[in-house]
Amino acid sequence: MRTVAFISVALILLNIVSPATAEVFYVNNRTGEDRNDGTFETPVSTLTGPVKSISRALELAGFADTINIANTGVPYYDNLSFQGEKNSGDPVRPFRVIGNGATITGAMVIPFGAWREAARDVWKLTPFRKGFFQLIRDGKALPERRPAADEKWTTIPDLEVDQWCEWHGSIYYRVERLTDPSTMRMSIARRSCGITIFAAHDIVISDLTIQHFRLDGVNLHDLAKDIQLEKLTLRENGRAGLAIGGSSTARMRASDVERNRDHSVLIQEAAAIGLEDCILDADPTVVQK
Repeated sequence: MRTVAFISVALILLNIVSPATAEVFYVNNRTGEDRNDGTFETPVSTLTGPVKSISRALELAGFADTINIANTGVPYYDNLSFQGEKNSGDPVRPFRVIGNGATITGAMVIPFGAWREAARDVWKLTPFRKGFFQLIRDGKALPERRPAADEKWTTIPDLEVDQWCEWHGSIYYRVERLTDPSTMRMSIARRSCGITIFAAHDIVISDLTIQHFRLDGVNLHDLAKDIQLEKLTLRENGRAGLAIGGSSTARMRASDVERNRDHSVLIQEAAAIGLEDCILDADPTVVQK
């Protein structure tokens, strides 16, 4: 009887301190609706089924939950911001984002008529936000001309066809003779970062392509602890594929970082990241104070 009583009390205590069961929230940008509850992979009824945007799933999710993103073949124009305990997990039950090979993009289609002719076959575009530009055509970043370390431009430099440059806060782009870029599939990196993590911990993000953001594909701003990044492709972002700063700690495994404008991986202040089986097209940049 004493043993049974002890076990019963232990079970009661275990139930009191045991955390709630983690939930899974499903995202599908073709069949989902953001008014849905996100609790089913396919639509079940009104308000029951996948959500449309990843950011909506993050709003619905709580501690140690999972976001499962459908790879529909259509990129998600979206971004994620993890902050605090709500978007965190623990070592046993991390908060998970499962990408299934989907793509998140920060590129916005350039509106018709936004270009202005600046010179013969050279067109000008002035974005609202300045710096860290990225110009995209048919889903791929176009080649940029940048001044050499000892070079200072006093006018628009000579550009090759399909090459662009940034000068005095505007983009200048050379096209084929008698071509209007408004007729092309042109985009500009508009959203700042694909994934931002601040003061959150124990997060696993896997199997995603993150591209064409104005600053970074992934930004671990500060106080991001025990972050695991797996099977990511971080490409053609306006500053870095991944930037980690403050006192953040992370590990990235089996990931590709390619063709980002300034840095592959940018490590700042006291941050630290372990890289395992990753392919980087440039060595990490370390800026520590």
